[in-house]
Amino acid sequence: MGIRQAELAMQRRLTKAFIAADWRSVVLMRAEITEDGAGGFVTGEPAPLPSQVMRLIAQGSTGADSKQRMTANGQQVTPEYILLGLHDADIQRWDSFELDGRRYEVVFVNENRQYEAKGEVAYLGE
Repeated sequence: MGIRQAELAMQRRLTKAFIAADWRSVVLMRAEITEDGAGGFVTGEPAPLPSQVMRLIAQGSTGADSKQRMTANGQQVTPEYILLGLHDADIQRWDSFELDGRRYEVVFVNENRQYEAKGEVAYLGE
């Protein structure tokens, strides 16, 4: 069931204002991932997407309800951040990005994009 148009418009405005309060210009890197025919995958060379205005939100302390996710290289992690974009943001699982010399990877993307695009993010290091 979808959200009524008036509520949807308001939720999108609120998302835009929330992002604007602490926005970052994010260039996501996306690699094509294809099956190798032997049960595995081959990852292509990452290519940059156009810059997008997003907000990186630190998660609180990880609790029992935090889900483990897998990185593109098969490492199990607990996401430490949320990357929030507008509902039409171009964000996919296993996109990577760098901010302030730190590397991150999107390990999960919420399918409900009615008023926001939200991905769980793992910190990969410097």
